[in-house]
Amino acid sequence: MKALSKRGVEMKLELTHKQTTGLVMTTKMRQAITMLQWTSAEMWEHLQQEIHENPILTLETPSMIPSHRHHREAYHDPIDQIVPDEKNWRDGLVEQAGWLKVDQSLKETLLFLIDSLDERGFCTISEEEASLQTGQSLNTTKRARRLLLQFEPMGVGCLGFKEFLLFQVEKKHPDSSVLAVLIENHLEDLANQNFKRVACELDIEESCVVEALEVIQSLEPRPLLPNYGPNNIPPMPDLILEEKDGGFVLRDPFSVSGQIQWDEQLVRMYKEGKEAHEYLEGCYKKARWLLQSIEQRQNTILKVAEVIIKHQSTFLNGGSLRPLTLKKVAKKLGVHESTVSRTVSNKVLQTPKGLYQLKSFFVTGYQSSDGEEVSSQHIKDLIREMIQKENPLKALSDQKMAAELKEKHNVKVSRRTVAKYRESLNLPSSSKRRASAREGDSPILLHS
Repeated sequence: MKALSKRGVEMKLELTHKQTTGLVMTTKMRQAITMLQWTSAEMWEHLQQEIHENPILTLETPSMIPSHRHHREAYHDPIDQIVPDEKNWRDGLVEQAGWLKVDQSLKETLLFLIDSLDERGFCTISEEEASLQTGQSLNTTKRARRLLLQFEPMGVGCLGFKEFLLFQVEKKHPDSSVLAVLIENHLEDLANQNFKRVACELDIEESCVVEALEVIQSLEPRPLLPNYGPNNIPPMPDLILEEKDGGFVLRDPFSVSGQIQWDEQLVRMYKEGKEAHEYLEGCYKKARWLLQSIEQRQNTILKVAEVIIKHQSTFLNGGSLRPLTLKKVAKKLGVHESTVSRTVSNKVLQTPKGLYQLKSFFVTGYQSSDGEEVSSQHIKDLIREMIQKENPLKALSDQKMAAELKEKHNVKVSRRTVAKYRESLNLPSSSKRRASAREGDSPILLHS
């Protein structure tokens, strides 16, 4: 028998140890992250469920917990668990008005306006008429309607379809004056697809008109009025900011501090290792983790809100918002940007000026070459000033203004951005300004 040649291939089996870095996402970590994103209403609902299932925790004052249907600072009656709550969107607005700490005349006017809304959420009465009917000043009536516009759903209280579109543009596209002009003066032309005529009147490309129409069509035709039900939780402030002694005081209106208590008898049974020790051990560990998570969540929210409020103190005192990013807040607190993002998600802050989403305090801006922060509003002021001081017969182009911003103010802004800001100020192009000067007219505005 012929011997077979054997080509052996050696295989070396060995154990090796390799060190790597990574983050293992445990169930508890995932739950903590989820809790950080919850509103106070959702947190309370979860807390009540946990306490119901965990005998080692008790509520010292269970009636002090806000009802999942009545998120206001008045607390629910046990009868509420028997009689179904016939809540509608108007009741939700009344509740939000109840959270505000404003003078009685303003609150009464606000409630009058809420009662004057039609089924679409639009106000059926003018500010002048409301002033006459309530006997309040026109200024008070205007303030009340401005507050109402900031309620949830945003824009409720607008005087009609056109104002609601303009309201959305101001919130979602604040730097586009073209959208506002089209809504204000050319809705009928857009409906009839007279794009060329509109483009000629505004001295812009026809494609810009078409693009603007697509944006307008994406807007809501009326406020998104909620249909409250047992699983539809109306919004409530997660934090309250109050003016006190010339400054601001931030507080959590629904803190659990002092309300959750341990059942001392069950804790003693667990520690003494008596009957049901294994069951009680699970309850004890779960309860301890729950309380630690709630405390951590509350501390994180308060710390993030405190940084935001300090940075935007100018706005809260009647000025403008300053540039602020998630990254800046995260760096200040030594946390990741995603933590800040989750913290501000769905959180409502009640201020003396009204209700604000925490995320609305984040605005973009610029940084000069010497490191100074410059907001978009400041850039607009500089553009307006340049146009006011120019020789209209030699009107500055957008490109020249961008160059001047860089040379004189150390801020690098593109020509396109200058044009966008100029339009938001309702200031015409350089060619229109020159044409008006030659004809001896004052510069015409995009808004008539």
